[in-house]
Amino acid sequence: MFRGVTHINLDEKGRMAFPSRYRERLQSLCDGQLVVTVDPDQCLAAYPVPEWERIEARLGEMSMLRREVRQLERFLIGNATECSLDRQGRIQLPGTLRTFAGLSRDVVVAGQIKKFEIWDQQAWSQQQQQCLDSMEGAMEVLAELGL
Repeated sequence: MFRGVTHINLDEKGRMAFPSRYRERLQSLCDGQLVVTVDPDQCLAAYPVPEWERIEARLGEMSMLRREVRQLERFLIGNATECSLDRQGRIQLPGTLRTFAGLSRDVVVAGQIKKFEIWDQQAWSQQQQQCLDSMEGAMEVLAELGL
């Protein structure tokens, strides 16, 4: 399980250090191998390789005759990049992915149970405010969870 928010800086080469609290877990879970792709909310999604392979397998079982399936495949799979944690626990984010998510120097890594989201810090703040402004549906989900 990945949870919590960490504020991180990208270096001039587009590398970011993964939060130290996750590095050991990522090493044991996937040997430090991640797949980073685009997300419809204009952030990046980083999946441990085993989780990503489950997503690819499920998508591969869907009918390619469905336009939505082809679109998802082009969007998610077409933009997916394999990344490895280096010795300092960093990953290199390709320029195309950084541009898509509008990443500047200041980024946020948010644990999302089975994946991570990587946001530009300003976009994260705006997204959080939008969530607060439209919490009605989420309150119903919270009630279902017993919170």
